[in-house]
Amino acid sequence: MRNISIKSVIILIFVTLVTGCASNFEHKYIMRGQVVDVPANDSLVVCIGTNDGAKVGQVLDVYRFSYNPAVTEEDAESQYLSSHRGRIIIEEIVNEHFARAKILEGDIAKNDTVQLDRS
Repeated sequence: MRNISIKSVIILIFVTLVTGCASNFEHKYIMRGQVVDVPANDSLVVCIGTNDGAKVGQVLDVYRFSYNPAVTEEDAESQYLSSHRGRIIIEEIVNEHFARAKILEGDIAKNDTVQLDRS
């Protein structure tokens, strides 16, 4: 019986984490800044909205993060790499969680990360 309860809790936590940007926890800690859609014509949707301080006209850098399992644990910092993928400009704030943006330069794909500059 206890085994079933533990499995139920694990499943509940997993479902909560993968439900998307709509939940505050998910948005704040997991998907914040993520490119969630690249429909066409150099446009995209990012998981940055009014709650994050996003404003129309902001120019943001986009990065792609990758993991290299071939690197040893002694050089752990090199296991996680980031590469600058380009720049976008926010064209429309959809709501507190999302914004529409245009690609200014670079090769940007779904799941890349947008860096919101708070300065």
